Amino acid sequence: MLPKLIIHNSISLDCSISGFEADLKLHYGTLRSYSPDAMLVGSNTAKTGIELFCEEIPPEEGYDFVKPGIQSEDPRAFWLLADSRGTLEGLLHIFRRSEYCKDVIVLISEKTPAAYLDYLKERNYDFIRAGEAHVDYREALEIANERYGFRLVVSDSGSTLNSILLEQGLVEKISLLVSPVLVGKTGKNLFGNIEKSGIELELVKNERMEGNYLHLLYRVLK
Repeated sequence: MLPKLIIHNSISLDCSISGFEADLKLHYGTLRSYSPDAMLVGSNTAKTGIELFCEEIPPEEGYDFVKPGIQSEDPRAFWLLADSRGTLEGLLHIFRRSEYCKDVIVLISEKTPAAYLDYLKERNYDFIRAGEAHVDYREALEIANERYGFRLVVSDSGSTLNSILLEQGLVEKISLLVSPVLVGKTGKNLFGNIEKSGIELELVKNERMEGNYLHLLYRVLK
């Protein structure tokens, strides 16, 4: 069975995900309000976040090789990091250390390099193998539901991953935090990679937030 999946992102008024400074407090506050079991993030988005917010990569310590103890009452979400090519090798401990992350689960494919698998196993990271050359997200989400009991997953990623999820019919809702700014032609459209046309939406929430931000929530009509 597939978990419910919500796409969540901060955008400019002209639907760009770059070229402006997002309000991270509002962004993550809105995301956490859904109480997701897991956050789904693409490797490129995850690596970009590290480059933006980490001045230097901290070295691994002995405790980074140990799976953290999970308490049943822990409200934090797991992080599902889609990384079939090993882009995040040497960086996963940064996410595992995050106060917002319960632990990391990596989504890989049959073509994932053996050296990356060794890296994951040595550090006791769980992984889900689904797909041949690339991650099969439908299969990966079904396994996540079966293995971990995930009922709700929120995708906090960029245009490539979110476009795949929408085109494959995996998305139930789209949550957008609209920033009061226009980026113009230098921006990167959140939905610019979608090749499928005519995806219909139903507005289910329209809320004005502090600082002239707007939170929109749409249901994806099948």
